[in-house]
Amino acid sequence: MKYLKVTLFTFNALIWLAGCALLALGAWLLVDPSKDHIFNLFTSDIESHKFIYVVSCTLLGFGSIVLSMGFFGCRAALRGNQCTLVSYMGMMVTLIIGELSTVALGGFVTFRVLSSLEERLTSKLAVDYGHDPSSDIPFSHSLDFAQYKFNCCGIHSDKDYNGTDWWRDKQVSGSRNQVPLTCCVLKNSENKNTGSPMSVVSRVFHKDNEKPWLRPQPKDESACQVKDEEGHEGYRHKEGCLAKVTNWFQCESFTLVFLGMALAGIQTFGIITSAFLCRTVRDMEEE
Repeated sequence: MKYLKVTLFTFNALIWLAGCALLALGAWLLVDPSKDHIFNLFTSDIESHKFIYVVSCTLLGFGSIVLSMGFFGCRAALRGNQCTLVSYMGMMVTLIIGELSTVALGGFVTFRVLSSLEERLTSKLAVDYGHDPSSDIPFSHSLDFAQYKFNCCGIHSDKDYNGTDWWRDKQVSGSRNQVPLTCCVLKNSENKNTGSPMSVVSRVFHKDNEKPWLRPQPKDESACQVKDEEGHEGYRHKEGCLAKVTNWFQCESFTLVFLGMALAGIQTFGIITSAFLCRTVRDMEEE
């Protein structure tokens, strides 16, 4: 019986840590502004910040519940009371069902978003990209951010801008730009630690709202904008952003799915251990 109590206490300590991780992840989504810029590329029916808010609140809600269950499970393990253990198992089963349902819903949403992503981005680039009042400003800024962050250009390649409304406007204005400046190799490229916890916390508390992708500084703008491919070699990013943003979204989604499945697995072992402990307590009471 002693070993069962120790095992159950250990499982619930892990559950408590997982609850802390969910809370930290939910808070992270709220304070990291880069997520809002990228998610705007994927959301069409709702604004990206509302989508992030819903995901963050879901993570914070589950984190709070899981954290509470971890404390309750540790108490149940120490007390070894049959009624407490049965109540604990019932709540854990309900929580697991909720977690698995959320994971399944998340997987379905991910599939739906990615299945229409290429068509959505291609059409919006052709018509809505630009910085004039009639364009989709949030989408334009988000694509600029993606090109800045992932060192890419366009959806499939740098040739995607040819014939777009943005390209025609540039030809009429006389600037002769072939691609946006965020497609160029920049002096102010993103640092490798820009998305690190310390970097984001620093930007939040020091109110550092600098957006270098809106003020790109090419290493050589004239070389970046020449039509000849050999001329802009090394000065312009040529790979499209579609594969990179898709991989990013899949990685983020897989992280959440993996965390949910791992948590459900730990909780399942906790339920099994609780059942054995409950049976042991009952047998001892009958004796």
